[in-house]
Amino acid sequence: MSFFKVKENITALIAVLIAVFTLATSFIGTDAEVYLFPRIAAVIIAVLAGFLLLQAYLNRDTADIMTSSLINWKSLWPALVVGFIYLIALEVVGFYVSSFVAFFAIVTLYGKRHMLDPKRGLFKLGVATIFMIVLFLLFWNLLHVRTPTGFLI
Repeated sequence: MSFFKVKENITALIAVLIAVFTLATSFIGTDAEVYLFPRIAAVIIAVLAGFLLLQAYLNRDTADIMTSSLINWKSLWPALVVGFIYLIALEVVGFYVSSFVAFFAIVTLYGKRHMLDPKRGLFKLGVATIFMIVLFLLFWNLLHVRTPTGFLI
């Protein structure tokens, strides 16, 4: 059976390519002190990608051949739009505000309850707020990572 006819193998290969890219960009020509957090993240991504590739190799005899398309674009395109807007807004309005809006949008779009339910909307708003407080404490206070600042910080 061909390696590229199994979804898990393709996913493992893409994960390894992303891991190699993140390792290269975080270790080659960068300051160790400034890039500590990206280096930690790159190593974790590489280890997980390695496990994924190992699992794909060990399951090569029992893997099913792909019968449907690899990507369900109908459910993926809203997240891609949110991600694109997030990347544009990141430098303009800042990391924390744009991350809050992007996280709230993703939670609202992909939540199990209807997005216009006011009770669930307040709950999602609260979760997004707590998420951003944790991100702020993690990046700013614990890791001392400088995030992009815009006019709204």
